[in-house]
Amino acid sequence: GCLSACALSEDKVPVDYIPNTGVAPVAGAQMVSLTVTGADRRSQYTDRISTKKNGYGMEMARIVATNDVVEVVRGGVERELKAQGYAIGPGGLTVTVELQNFYNNFRGGLVQGSAIADVAIALKVRSATGTLLYSQLYDATNSTDVMMASGTNAKESLEKALTLTTRKILEDRALQAALLAARPVPAPAARGPGAR
Repeated sequence: GCLSACALSEDKVPVDYIPNTGVAPVAGAQMVSLTVTGADRRSQYTDRISTKKNGYGMEMARIVATNDVVEVVRGGVERELKAQGYAIGPGGLTVTVELQNFYNNFRGGLVQGSAIADVAIALKVRSATGTLLYSQLYDATNSTDVMMASGTNAKESLEKALTLTTRKILEDRALQAALLAARPVPAPAARGPGAR
């Protein structure tokens, strides 16, 4: 049947970014421009997002993403910062999204198991001159009950864990303070139209 055969065939799934809902704009964020870059800092499982397991819990075929998960994570963080009102563009701060972990581990039970997804992102904020202004690690775990160790189940659990991780970025007041500190100092008021 499919139980043994399916575990031997590699699954390929696209990983999507599911945005957080109800993101409130941050006052003054529109005055700060950000360039969001991505970097792969995973120390393990760079070739896969999960591994199928058979009924005995032995690791079988790989589950791989058909798209670039580093770019998915980078784009997700950029999207959330944009939702908070930050201007996305060059000339300001650089936010580096370093993907530390993006992996789903299936844990088996007799009848059903769990898809336990772990996502970890290190965020580094640098000034236009390259000075490190802020650095923080954000991580989240999502556990979903599953009947099969499939690519679809790994994908769904990872997508939930990623959204939970970016929510922590959104809620980090210290990060907001570091970003807002880069606002330009207001120029003195001009003395009327055309005044230099």
